[in-house]
Amino acid sequence: MNRYRVGILEDHPATAAGIKAQLSANPDLEVVWLEHYFDSLETWLQAGAPDLLILDISVPKNPEDPELYPIFDELPSLLSRFPHLKILVFSMHNRPALLKAINATGVHGYILKEDRGSFQRLDQIVIDILTTGRRYFSPQVQAVLADPAEIPTLTWRQNEILTMILQDPDLTNKELADLLVVAPSTIRNHLSIIYTKLGVSSRASAIMKAQELGLVRPRPEEPPELPRDLP
Repeated sequence: MNRYRVGILEDHPATAAGIKAQLSANPDLEVVWLEHYFDSLETWLQAGAPDLLILDISVPKNPEDPELYPIFDELPSLLSRFPHLKILVFSMHNRPALLKAINATGVHGYILKEDRGSFQRLDQIVIDILTTGRRYFSPQVQAVLADPAEIPTLTWRQNEILTMILQDPDLTNKELADLLVVAPSTIRNHLSIIYTKLGVSSRASAIMKAQELGLVRPRPEEPPELPRDLP
């Protein structure tokens, strides 16, 4: 019997190695490639898509560009261009708005890195997705998805602007525009739309509301330590 082929896109080497070890212990699974940068993903997929792709939703674009690339924006395209590919997100980001948006793309699951129980069964979860088509979500993610509360959604640029203001509240619209290489009027338009979506009227209240709703993009940080008792 042919083994199921799995690809991994994860920028933290220790996390990537842990995922690979957990999967490789199962004789029905074969990790065919492991990459740390988004630019490598397209090359591997064009060469031959695996049966399932495990990816984090924020990895650097390439070694020369350490800024995290918004893979979330690419999920619909990946699922459309590679219809037989199953995608399982493995990430530390647990913002309700983000979880609901990613679920809506049609991915086949979302496991939080802090969910050790799911990680320890990762190989079986992968096989179940591949053999039954069932989707799998960490319990915390399931709870968020089951909550019918409507959460405003922000575009990546709107999220980026709020994140920059959160990190430096003294930035003027002109300074934001210079940093993002856009016109100050573009920043004003984005902020106006943000205020409308959040039902607020100022930067400070927008940041407060966005944090309450979990809309502000998290800052890069080290992922939770994976279990040490790997096979």
